[in-house]
Amino acid sequence: MKGTTKTLAVMIFVPVLGCRQAPSEPPPQETLRIYLARHGQTDWNAERRLQGHTDTELNDIGRRQAAELAARLEGITLDAIYSSQLRRSRDTALVVAGEREIESLAELNEQMLGEFEGAYLDGRDQQAVTDFERRSADPNDTMGGGESIDQHLARVESALDQIRGRHPSGQILIVGHGGTNTQILRALLDLSFEESGEISQANSELYLIELSPDRDPRLWKLIPEENLSEL
Repeated sequence: MKGTTKTLAVMIFVPVLGCRQAPSEPPPQETLRIYLARHGQTDWNAERRLQGHTDTELNDIGRRQAAELAARLEGITLDAIYSSQLRRSRDTALVVAGEREIESLAELNEQMLGEFEGAYLDGRDQQAVTDFERRSADPNDTMGGGESIDQHLARVESALDQIRGRHPSGQILIVGHGGTNTQILRALLDLSFEESGEISQANSELYLIELSPDRDPRLWKLIPEENLSEL
């Protein structure tokens, strides 16, 4: 990934879409900045198991990642902090929030993966990997009693409508999930299903989306030092 970079604390701002520089501070008037984080690591993340709606908890690494996220956002005035209703998202947001309130929205929950929840993707069950990859290529596949990708997108869009209705400008944090955050970016950046399939956000990574009425959305990816090999 190429572009102008700027070091802030232990983060590198990498322009991704619609920009070639680090964001200015503070944001322009009538501009909404969305800091988009993924929850910290869980044991199932470490084991490469599909979580979906399974309500897993942060592990020690995940709690450390939540504290690091709080440190990275220190000094940024947030008008609101949103999470899903699943513990791994909510607990990450609570670490960042400190004594501030957060709002947990069910619409931000991870995609329901039906018969694939709990499946291992580390190669021990190659048939499950093959079936999941094949069925994930169809945005209308409900995963055997779960939820299709397009159903998940519609749910996430409902959450974004609520959030943007309350915050036409300012700065907010959303702590979501790998799948949920992909759908957030798909909706806000008007990505195709195929384009959104290229998105992969690590538990320690953070996106910044800037929405202004007079220009196209702009996107930065904030990469921690341990992931600088991606550049």
